[in-house]
Parts: sequence; structure tokens; C-alpha cells
Amino acid sequence: MTSALLSPEARLLLALIAPDPAGQAVDQIRHPEFQWQRLVALAVREKATPALQRLLELAPDGAIPADVRTQLAVVVRKMHVHMFRLEQLLLSALDTLHAHDIDVMLLKGAGLAVTAYGSFAARPMYDLDLLVRKHDALRAWQALRSLGWQHDEAEYPEDFYATHYHLPPLRDGIGSGLGLEVHDALSDGAVRLDAEVFFARARQVDLHGRTVRVPGVTHQVLHLATHFAWTHGMGSAGWRTFRDLHHLIASGIDWDAVVREAEEVGASASCYWTFRLAHALAGVQVPADVLHALRPPRSESLLRTLERHYATMLFEFSPSPCPSVRMTQLLWTIGMAPRAAGQDEVRPWHRGLVWAQTHGNSVQRSALTRLLSQLTRARQWARYLGNVVMQRNGAALPPVQTQS
Repeated sequence: MTSALLSPEARLLLALIAPDPAGQAVDQIRHPEFQWQRLVALAVREKATPALQRLLELAPDGAIPADVRTQLAVVVRKMHVHMFRLEQLLLSALDTLHAHDIDVMLLKGAGLAVTAYGSFAARPMYDLDLLVRKHDALRAWQALRSLGWQHDEAEYPEDFYATHYHLPPLRDGIGSGLGLEVHDALSDGAVRLDAEVFFARARQVDLHGRTVRVPGVTHQVLHLATHFAWTHGMGSAGWRTFRDLHHLIASGIDWDAVVREAEEVGASASCYWTFRLAHALAGVQVPADVLHALRPPRSESLLRTLERHYATMLFEFSPSPCPSVRMTQLLWTIGMAPRAAGQDEVRPWHRGLVWAQTHGNSVQRSALTRLLSQLTRARQWARYLGNVVMQRNGAALPPVQTQS
């Protein structure tokens, strides 16, 4: 199985997404390579502290060492404090934007917290993502700065964000590490998510006496998938993406609408890989005919190989990640088939190159230096190829079949 390519800590966290994890999660604790400190580090990075809470509740007596149990409880409690602070910051921001007559929509974690999850404590995040109309963006950003949000020009230079889909990030003025981003678009433009369409089809929900807009469920799914598969290049945010999808499915998804709109905006491959990996690694229940409808123009044998490769790149502490950035970019391109979706030469890592140039740390290495670097990683290449291409860690998933 593809999950065999993950660390035992990642497998434990993924098992805890399911409604009934049975003994799968606890079994990972007994894995000879399992390490508690790696679990905590991975959970914090993936915003997976709810899984730690669930582990504390499910694990039998003696399964978790007493000192580790205390540490996990502290991590969970700290996240609850941060989420309380972030919710209060959101309420204050909404009041300020309303006073300036600026329409706003809650994106990503904040939008999911007030809909699919029902609370901020259940859906940890480190920042707030607010969508406003383009002509209101700068005014909203300035209003929030007057409220106490701070901008670090050295870390987030305004020149870089002049062509970005959100303005420079803001940070909580008291130094909590929490942040806020004002979006005036939903992507870099390669995936054609239209902010005006999101506003037109938004839902309205109550948040402590305030009426707030959130995207419709179909748009939440599309934005979730494109953020994971396109913006993050399937290289991070995997755990929370799969859990978010699981909760959205539980709240009710119109799969026909998802497939239809994904095709219209060029998000079919993003949805396909988000859904396939969520199913393969976390058991998220995506209908087989949906996967078939979204499938990129690639053979099933190639798709299985790509699935294994993407799995190795998702989490820290992977036993066999791909040793080459260029190979990772090539395999992302093969799996996502961007030209077939009309996305030409635009790639998610292009913004990273601009970022490096903006920060003055773009490094050019000679061909000989690159070759020597690859030779020193020969053992890593052998393990990666053995696991991903030769399937040394287990059999691949069977081909996806359409439902009758």
C-alpha cells in the first residue's frame, strides 16, 4: 500500500482522521521506528493537534509514556489558546472592515472552522485568510494595520506582492505569531477561480452575532484542492487538506457540481490528486466515478507510480523522499498535465524564483557542483527508486473503477 511509504508518525496522524480508527493509529506507536518527538513536530507543522487530542482520548493506559502524555496535553492546550486569540482577532477585523463598508469573505481555515467544523478549536490555523474585492484590497489592508496588525517589510517586501493574489501578510501586534492575509484573488491565475463568482454564490453564516460570508461547499472544495495540489505543489499541507475534505464530505458535497466546475476553471487535475491521495492515505471516501471523471490523460500504471512519488513528498521524516528538486518538478508536471488544462508554462514554483530574487538569495550552481551533489546522494536515490518505482514497500492500489 502507498501508506507504507510514510513514516509511522504520519500514518498515525492520518489514521486519526477516520471516524473509527480502530487500532490502526495505536498500532503505529509500536512501530520500531516510531518516535514521539517526531510525532509532536509533525503534528505542529501539519496543524494536526486535534489528532493529538484524539490520540490522548483513544490510547489505552500505558500506551503513551506519562511525560509524553503531559507534553501532548500542553501542545493541545497551547493551540486552543491560540485559536481563542485568533477568533477574537477575526471578530475585531470583521467589525473594522464592516465599519469601512468593505465586503469580506472567510477563506480556507476560517471559512471551514465556521462551517464544516463548527468551531475554531476544531480547525487549528496560524493565520486568517480574508477575501475582498480588488478595489477594496489596499483600503482593507490599511484599515487592519490601523487596528494593530503589523507588516514586516524586510520579511514580506511589498514589491514581491505587487502581482500576487494577496497583499503582504500581517502579523498580530502582540507577537503571538498569528497572522492575517488580505486576498484580492483566489490563485495566481493559472487555475481560473473567479472572486466575483465566489461572492455571488457565497453562503451567509452567523458568527457571534455577525453575519459573515463563506464560499459555497463546491467552491470550498475547489479552493482546497487547488491550494494543496497547485499552490503547495502537493509538497505540504497534506494532513489538514485530507481532514478538511473528510469534513466537507460529511457536510454534503454535490460531486457533479465539483466535477463540472473543476473542468470549467482548470482544476480537474488538482481535484483528482487531492481526492486520490486523500483516499489512498487517509481513507477519505471519494466516489470512484468522480476520480474517473477527473483523471488526467495518463495510464493507470503511471498514475500509481506518481501516487507513490507524491506520497513520499508530503510529510517530514519520509523514509524515501525524492532527492532531486528538478525531478520533483518534472513529476508534478507529468501528473498535473497543466498544458492539457490550458495553463501553458505557468508553474507554482515560478513565484518561488521571484521570491529568491527579491530576497537576494538566488543561488546559481555549476553543472559539476550539481553532479557531485547527486553522486553523494546515490543511496538516497536507490531507496527512492526502489520504493517508488519498484514498489518495494508493498503493492500499489488497484486501478480506479467507475461505479455502475
